[in-house]
Amino acid sequence: MSSHPDPRATDHLANERTFLAWFRTGLTLIALGIAAGQFLSLDVAPGFPLVRTLSTILVATGAILVGVGTQRYRGNRVRIDQREFRPAGSSVLLATTAALVTAALAIVFIWLLPRG
Repeated sequence: MSSHPDPRATDHLANERTFLAWFRTGLTLIALGIAAGQFLSLDVAPGFPLVRTLSTILVATGAILVGVGTQRYRGNRVRIDQREFRPAGSSVLLATTAALVTAALAIVFIWLLPRG
């Protein structure tokens, strides 16, 4: 038995931790979307279901993050074994775009809420 552990084991564990971060973030957004749909009952723009839209975007963004995390985990697992790892590119851009769109909608929602 070699005294030097396979460095790929460390890489695989890091890949799993990264996946779990994507997964936790996605689940948090899904839970937040459900909570928003449940507790924010005021639609401030007549004729436009703002709360439902915000909730849907939160849940969809969470689902996208779980999907992206799963895709990255699976691809990285293969690339680590083949020693051809590449850093994130489009998945980071996708996650950033989804977060910014969600944040922009949340800001609009906050400003439209009546003060009482």
